[in-house]
Amino acid sequence: MNTTISSFAEYLQNIPEESKPKLLELMAIIKEAVPQAEEGISYGIPTYKYLGGLVAVGATKKHVAFYVMSNSVLNHFENQLMGMDYTTGTIRFRFDAVLPKNLIQEIVKIRVEDNEYIDSQRKTKKK
Repeated sequence: MNTTISSFAEYLQNIPEESKPKLLELMAIIKEAVPQAEEGISYGIPTYKYLGGLVAVGATKKHVAFYVMSNSVLNHFENQLMGMDYTTGTIRFRFDAVLPKNLIQEIVKIRVEDNEYIDSQRKTKKK
């Protein structure tokens, strides 16, 4: 984890060349799903924020990762995730994989709903 990286552009300059096309594709899918999300770096990786941390992405020499930033969201998609490389909060995509655009966008939209609910609860408690 390189915590000195401060922007998406800087992150992209520091990842393996072979991972860039797939990572850029993943980033475009996320941005299309939630154009109002702010882009930032958190824990050294590109993170999308909307009323708090939403999702993040990362790259290695073998795959790109989609970090859902929730331990429960992927449980709702177990059938759609069959055959994919995933854990509780991360989906990994090999460079030769076709990104499941609809699935990624559904996950992002659920995370938006989660953050909106949490934000509304915070506001209710402040009153």
